Amino acid sequence: MSEFLNLLAAGLTSGAIYGIFGACLAVWFRVCNVLNLAVGDFAMLGAIGTAYLAQTDHFPFLAAIVVDLLAVGAVAWIFDRLVLHFAFDRGSGGHGIVSVFFYTFGLSLILEGGARAIFGTDVYGAPAIWSGPALAIADFHVQRAGVLVIALAIISGLALWAYLRFTVSGRAASACGESVLGSRIVGIDSALFRRRMLIVTAVLAALFGVVESPLTGFTYQSGPTISLIGVVAAGFAAFRKPGRAVAAGLVIGVAEAMLGGYVSTSYNDVLLYAVLFGIIILRPEVLGLSPETA
Repeated sequence: MSEFLNLLAAGLTSGAIYGIFGACLAVWFRVCNVLNLAVGDFAMLGAIGTAYLAQTDHFPFLAAIVVDLLAVGAVAWIFDRLVLHFAFDRGSGGHGIVSVFFYTFGLSLILEGGARAIFGTDVYGAPAIWSGPALAIADFHVQRAGVLVIALAIISGLALWAYLRFTVSGRAASACGESVLGSRIVGIDSALFRRRMLIVTAVLAALFGVVESPLTGFTYQSGPTISLIGVVAAGFAAFRKPGRAVAAGLVIGVAEAMLGGYVSTSYNDVLLYAVLFGIIILRPEVLGLSPETA
């Protein structure tokens, strides 16, 4: 029983990591139909930037977090103004799926190169927000940072879901993704919602990087792997449902941990994705997909 509980804790922690980045991808895709391949790099900037400010420049930890999140928000705003504004609002540049793909892919490469130039190739971990030994209940152990990771993922997923589902602003944002022309006809500023959601998801990813980094550590190359993790979770939520992306991420993380613990750590990824592919083909509704969107 203790082995099961510890595997469950590990699975929920890794699943929360999958889920939160899936939620960031899903909510922005829902608003502007663009896949943000730089979401992992925003998390990388959050973790490394905060660690650098706190440990090298000796900022107070809270001040380091605030300064770093403001910087990440500024990067997202600049990218929108210099790239997406001209591509989508001014009608310049390409609009096909390949062109849109390279907008955020290019941003990922720029952020990765900038982080290497500024921070080097060292592994960084921000100070723990909730420091102390692992929490233990009988034979069940979980890291304090893991508890924060899981809590932040669940709270963020529920908050994004509630915003899109129950607020006028959220429904307007969703309308932008359904039809940019239609939203503009009824007076919705699609560019404003796109910019706001990009900044919000960038800052959220950066904050999650701060919380997660004591567990995993970050280098300038960590971003693309995190983005890929997010794509997997968002894909099982039809790229439009942030709350379901968090739930899917948690399920994937737990399944991966159980397969690794009871089958083999050498093949748990292979077995996990084989199971997921089977679900998509045979029972897509289990993951919130319809046969048409799957």
